[in-house]
Amino acid sequence: MEAILVRKQLWDIVNGEKTRPMGSENSAAVKGFIRKQAEARAELVLAVESSQLPHLRNSDPAKIWEDLKNIHEARGLASRLALRRKFLWLSKAEDQPMQNWIATVRHTAFRLTQIGVEVSEEDFILVLTQGLPTAYETFVVSLDATDPSLLTSEHVISRLLNEEVRQLALNRDHEPQTTQKDTAFYVNSKKTPIERITCFKCQKKGHYQSQCPQNKSGDQANAAAMEDSENGIW
Repeated sequence: MEAILVRKQLWDIVNGEKTRPMGSENSAAVKGFIRKQAEARAELVLAVESSQLPHLRNSDPAKIWEDLKNIHEARGLASRLALRRKFLWLSKAEDQPMQNWIATVRHTAFRLTQIGVEVSEEDFILVLTQGLPTAYETFVVSLDATDPSLLTSEHVISRLLNEEVRQLALNRDHEPQTTQKDTAFYVNSKKTPIERITCFKCQKKGHYQSQCPQNKSGDQANAAAMEDSENGIW
């Protein structure tokens, strides 16, 4: 908006640098000043949203500009506080890749700088490390012991990426391996239900040949024959 007013040579009217000249209402200088005021007010009215029109009732564009400035600065403060709060409370999800986490912190820090909030190196490192999951607690402790002259954001980022690789490798080493016994159990669990099994001996369903009832009678006959042979009965 300021650029538009400068281009149309109205900015000095709005910022208060140019004041109403001395003279009567009918003097050329006063009429020219009043005309410039009206033009500046018109530019402001056309530039704002309809919800802000109640703040443009004053005929003096300098007072209108001051009112709008106060309103937007108040809203701007609330926006800055909200974004700073979001920045300080950022946290990395357990399954979030480290590269993505670093990009999230960088993007939020960049948004703060865009609205005039300075993000120091220390603040950036603090948010980057305090939002890490509990698996990185030991890493953060070791990081605190680093020489302050070496503790830059790039150094921390490099170590974070290395730590992620180390933890991923460690987790793979501790994953349970599938044993032959586990495989056998899985295969056995997929066997045909017993009610669909057909015995090869009696051709009936519901049991295997080794469990066939006819085996029992055969076993009893063999046992009787063994007993007769022991008693001398042939």
